[in-house]
Amino acid sequence: MFHNYSLDKRAIPIRTIASMVETMEQKGYSAAQVLSDTGITEADLLDTDYRVTYRQRINQISNILNLVNDPGFWLDTESVVSISDFGLPGYAMMSSASLDQAVQIAVKYHKTAGAMYDVSFLQEGDDAVIRLDHFLTGGIVSKYLIEELFLGITPLIRLLSGQTFSPRQVSLNYDPVTDIARYENRFRCEVRFGQPFCEYRFDAKFLNARLTAANPDTARSCEEACRKLLNQMDIEADLVSRICHLLLSTPGEFPKLDAVAGHLSLGTRTLRRRLRELGTSYQSILDDVKKELAIEYLQTTDLSVQEISDLLGYSEVTNFRRAFVKWADLSPYQYRKHKRQTE
Repeated sequence: MFHNYSLDKRAIPIRTIASMVETMEQKGYSAAQVLSDTGITEADLLDTDYRVTYRQRINQISNILNLVNDPGFWLDTESVVSISDFGLPGYAMMSSASLDQAVQIAVKYHKTAGAMYDVSFLQEGDDAVIRLDHFLTGGIVSKYLIEELFLGITPLIRLLSGQTFSPRQVSLNYDPVTDIARYENRFRCEVRFGQPFCEYRFDAKFLNARLTAANPDTARSCEEACRKLLNQMDIEADLVSRICHLLLSTPGEFPKLDAVAGHLSLGTRTLRRRLRELGTSYQSILDDVKKELAIEYLQTTDLSVQEISDLLGYSEVTNFRRAFVKWADLSPYQYRKHKRQTE
């Protein structure tokens, strides 16, 4: 019945969102258009410690794809990468002794950058292979994310190694979203479709390349910071999900923060602090749950707006309508009518 709450983990650094907003603004689109129906505000873009959910990132990408309305448009622009784009893992990669070590760092800590897939690294004969698997989303959004990553690997390796570099082959486990020539012109290598895996292959000899900014002391300190961040994410990863499930178990009777803290065997101040460190708050989680429940009720039941408002714990139906318009840019009635017309 309900969405997979792994999508509601706050794992995407706000810089990822802000960078795409800036890129789209240069193309003539407003931040409001790019952030529509994501729950992300322009003020959020200024909070460097803030993280958004996978679902919010997916919604942002969907907005962009709908605005541009050109499958494969991302193939037409050369990727410009900066180490800061990759956060702590970027600096750990940059200071690594070799490209091999840098790739190992990237694979080990890719989740700290909000990746929506698993990344593995292997060698097959003379090929070094970066493989993606277990995607959190599908369709055109997934294809965009895969190709965006693969397009960024080439300039990243050039930046790290200071060498001329190109991949040997790119393999994708789906059909092309645009003509094949567009892919090969952009990747400058053979691109294969309908393959068992999504892979980026390059000559394994590059793995021995010494990096231009190699610094063992910096590498150690950066990797230790990455390790701490990953440990924190592992420890806290299910906190938001546990709160969501608790709230879903009592729709219409949503508990206060102190009651939730007690259920989780935490102090109220401790819970508030941990949520703040995750870039969220109890009120934000509660709003997200109410939004998801409202959408579920509007799409799958014939409950009236008044009845849905009561189930969600609103004292006045006007307060529910106001909140829903903020979430969806439509009234509950308009949202239900639109969804049923498009089904």
